[in-house]
Amino acid sequence: MMLFNKKYPKIILIMSFIVLSIICLIFIYYYNRPLNYDTLNSLLYRKIKSKKIKSVVIRKSTDYDNHGATYVVFERDSLPTHTGWDEKIEIGDSIIKSKGSLKIIIKNSKKIDTLDYEKYEEEILTTNF
Repeated sequence: MMLFNKKYPKIILIMSFIVLSIICLIFIYYYNRPLNYDTLNSLLYRKIKSKKIKSVVIRKSTDYDNHGATYVVFERDSLPTHTGWDEKIEIGDSIIKSKGSLKIIIKNSKKIDTLDYEKYEEEILTTNF
């Protein structure tokens, strides 16, 4: 019989090791990935807090692949925005945010708006920025 040939136990052992390794990697990936939205938002807010911004809005962007998530794009970076902020942010506005804060200041010659991420904690933001 071919099944009990001497080379098959090595192949079966190698294939079993590969399959087990793949299963372990998948488990590790999903174990370390936050699954609830509160955790996702807190990770996102931590990332936003770590940024210091003093720039000009170059463009506004919508990611249709990510449920229509909106962003403001400025010099070498971007920030996710809440849906209610679209009319408050225009291309050419100055954007200022101090490190450690969740408030951004939007300025132009006609207005100054302070937008606060903490006021919208219940709205899930995108994490793809």
